[in-house]
Amino acid sequence: MTARTPAASRWFRTRPDSSSLDRPRLLARLLIDLADLDDRIAFYERLLGVPADLRMPIPDFGGLELAAVGNLLLIASERPFTPVQRRTAYSLIVPSLAGQLRLLERTGTEVLEPVEAIKPGSRARVRYPDGSLAELVEHRPQPGERPLPRPGIAVREATDTGVRLLARHAVPEGGLDEAVRFYRTALETEAEAEAPEGTAIVGDLLLTTAADTEPIAFALLARSPEHVAELTGTAGSPGDPPETPAILTLPDGTRAELRTPSH
Repeated sequence: MTARTPAASRWFRTRPDSSSLDRPRLLARLLIDLADLDDRIAFYERLLGVPADLRMPIPDFGGLELAAVGNLLLIASERPFTPVQRRTAYSLIVPSLAGQLRLLERTGTEVLEPVEAIKPGSRARVRYPDGSLAELVEHRPQPGERPLPRPGIAVREATDTGVRLLARHAVPEGGLDEAVRFYRTALETEAEAEAPEGTAIVGDLLLTTAADTEPIAFALLARSPEHVAELTGTAGSPGDPPETPAILTLPDGTRAELRTPSH
């Protein structure tokens, strides 16, 4: 485990004001122990080939600390997570929280926790029509805050690892078209033209009709199982190639769905 650096050198946001976003930024969520945060940041930077662009404390919720690497939000705490934190499927950084809530009004989305001010800006928690919980966060700068790069960015420049991480949602058989319609509205983007049968990709979300027997944190799109094994240090590979998308257990114990060009 790496040594923790002083707090002042850990906390940064490369984009403290989300109003410049042209659409919501969808992040898969991973709940972890605070003592593991440094190692997890380094692992996912290496896997995804991008430096973390956010790390900050959230004292409003019992001492959480957050870090974002690509499309993944690491949520770290020394305390047990609450049931609602565990049930929340996605975090979305939105250009305007009021605007996003207005957009969702006509979709049947329910506001579970109304807008409140927090350290990053403001937030609300909602339940989408499919039952998924999402936390919507509007980022605004603190007084005197300016965009800061990831400490050590000079040695962590973005590189093309060929791995894309997507939030993931399993939908019932026959429910894929309806899910695509909803998430096109919620994420303010179109579905990708090509996706394997039984799936759809809307923005940074993979929708799948595959039934889950155990929780799966997110999906990885990669060149090959062997390529992911090499990047993660995973012993062996999920298959050669697997007949269906593989469920890969990463070195940190996280279960991810692995899809390659043939799937």
